[in-house]
Amino acid sequence: MNNINVVFNVSKNEMFKLPDNYKTLHRKLKVNYRVENNKNEITPDVLKGVTVFVLAGPQEKFTETEFQYLKDYITEGGRLLLLLGEGGEISFNTNVNFLLEEFGMTINSDCVVRPQYYKYFHPKESLISGGIASDAMNNSLLEYSKSILTAFDFMDDKYKVEFVYPFGATMNVVHPSTVLLTTGPVVYPFNRPLAGYFQNETNGKIVAIGSGHMFQDKYISNEINMAIWDSLFSLILEDNVRFKSSDFNDLEINDYAIIPDTIYLADQPKSCLMDSLDYDIPADFKKLFDMSLYSINNDLLRDVIGTYKKLDVQYEPLKIIKPQFEIPLPPLQLAVFQPIFSDLAAPPLELFDLDEAFSSEKAQITQLTNKCLAPALENLRKETQGSTGTSAGSVDEKELGYFIQECGRILKVCQDDQRMTAKEVLNVISVKIAHYKKLDKD
Repeated sequence: MNNINVVFNVSKNEMFKLPDNYKTLHRKLKVNYRVENNKNEITPDVLKGVTVFVLAGPQEKFTETEFQYLKDYITEGGRLLLLLGEGGEISFNTNVNFLLEEFGMTINSDCVVRPQYYKYFHPKESLISGGIASDAMNNSLLEYSKSILTAFDFMDDKYKVEFVYPFGATMNVVHPSTVLLTTGPVVYPFNRPLAGYFQNETNGKIVAIGSGHMFQDKYISNEINMAIWDSLFSLILEDNVRFKSSDFNDLEINDYAIIPDTIYLADQPKSCLMDSLDYDIPADFKKLFDMSLYSINNDLLRDVIGTYKKLDVQYEPLKIIKPQFEIPLPPLQLAVFQPIFSDLAAPPLELFDLDEAFSSEKAQITQLTNKCLAPALENLRKETQGSTGTSAGSVDEKELGYFIQECGRILKVCQDDQRMTAKEVLNVISVKIAHYKKLDKD
């Protein structure tokens, strides 16, 4: 295994690099193979001795000479792995289809989406089931996926193998190439190729995949993406691999249908329905749209110049007049920001007696009574034990006055900011009782 040399090309500003987003893949490969990066231009000296040459998302165009070197490399038994992403050549600003077309493969400038949410939040993070084209490959992956199998038992084995295909594009695969992965019956567009495989007589191989993101550190450990990498990489390394026709019995590939640009058509002016009743619709629907309404051209310039001669007016080309703009200056305003005052701090509720603040008047008077009777009960206990002290029957005038003042405050006899003596509180209460009795006719 150590004689196998895997080279990742980085001379075309590749999107997927080993030290950036392929760290997990790099750790896996360097255990059994020699993994290197190529920063130079692709030449026969660079490709010499390379077992697998990887183009992981090139973002620059190849020259015709470089393509010829790659073709010679494949003809002589070399193995090429090509990875791209959504948008195809247009988004990546590359021309890899020029190479793939000769082997029956092209990567489309589209993207694969899943219309319903399942496991992954972004629609382009498509979870595909039933996308393994070969039955033999599907059976080997099914054994691997039993530990993470989430599909129902009554489903066909073909749909129990699930892999995530993020931010990828579809492909066109025709003979002599073979389809390896498809979008399946759930992901848009339905049943379209995602990966193609080519092999010649000298065991030269090409494996092209429309999404290099599926082997990124973020996704390679999800579902069975790691097992798919192992299967594809072993397929590249093995010699004399020939698929049987029976492996693709259930393979269904839909035609690549291109729909009209509905956004552009919706912006065009449409005639009234009543006006179109007596109108013959032409076979070419493009004649229904008048594209000359908004055109700017010089079709009438000859007629305008001829009018000068008919009127005996000397024709002079228009001169550009330098415009003079008088713009009043806006009023000056100081570039000062208004001060931002900090909000008041929250009230320290731990300093308030909430029971006292929210309890009823009856409960407050009860608490006050118990508070004032506590010293008298203590004196009574001491007298019972034979200790000297104030008699239980004696009453402290200060405590009695405090009791009356607090009762007046609780009953709101006086205002909060008004301080009344005990006698004044008793006077106010006595006056109110007298007035109350006067109203009683009985």
